[in-house]
Amino acid sequence: MKTRQHRLRSLVILPALLAMLTVALPGRAQVIDDVEELDWDRPEAWAMKFFNSVSLLTGLGAPEERRKWSFEIGLELDTIPQLSEDQRRIGFDGAKVEDLNRLPAIFRPRVTIGMPAKLSLDIAWVPPVELNGVKANLFSVGLERPFYANGPLVLGGRIYGQIGTIKGDLTCTAEEASHPPGPPDNIWGCEAPSEDELSLNYAGLAFTGGYLVKKTMFHWGLAANYMDMEFQVDALTDGILDRSLLLASGWTWSINGGASWKLSQRFSIAAELFYSPLSVMRPPSTTTENDPLINLRTMLRIRL
Repeated sequence: MKTRQHRLRSLVILPALLAMLTVALPGRAQVIDDVEELDWDRPEAWAMKFFNSVSLLTGLGAPEERRKWSFEIGLELDTIPQLSEDQRRIGFDGAKVEDLNRLPAIFRPRVTIGMPAKLSLDIAWVPPVELNGVKANLFSVGLERPFYANGPLVLGGRIYGQIGTIKGDLTCTAEEASHPPGPPDNIWGCEAPSEDELSLNYAGLAFTGGYLVKKTMFHWGLAANYMDMEFQVDALTDGILDRSLLLASGWTWSINGGASWKLSQRFSIAAELFYSPLSVMRPPSTTTENDPLINLRTMLRIRL
């Protein structure tokens, strides 16, 4: 009986001792691994919506019926607006300014294939090349079809989606971590560059159209987009390893409009403006405001 009681006490005491030793061991960081579902208007969620909207796959042209199994290559370049200090104040619900102005534009190659039933398959990819401390790997696909054509007017529909990630030192930059913890250069106590990961996934549906005026094809689109995003923090600050996971999901809408021109039988160029209203509530304000994404998108298309 005593032996059994002794074993029971050992089973209770041993885990407690192990937990105390884990906390007391030098060099072992305390880990924060909370999971938080963000309100759609939180500053952190706004930043996720902003960069996900930058990568939304628009048609960059009017819907058209392509020859079956025809093949086109597109080289797309889209601007990324530079954000003010207030816009970059997103960390900890608007308390911390983040280094978000890393790149002035996003470049991605695209392939468009003519399919049966007047469909066009659009495939785009931002390859995982590290630039200025961030590495994006974004795969997008779209399917478009004209459903009405009368003279210079054409109307169509488009569905599209994306999966992918952006990795980098987003919460603790290499510059911050190069300074000793404390003000003025490292007030958040970064001990090493963070290895954060932002997942940017979406699915969308767009009503598209075009109108030919002489040699210029004007085009437009109106879209609804469902976004599903995650931000996995991986930062060591003041002896604490922050592995918090921030989740944000919801709907946005967007419009785009522009024009395209044929340079020859094989080459054409297109340009458009993109607009998407993005809601945000920035403390100490208690009201929601619209801080939209407006950017310029261009593409050189080569028919093979």
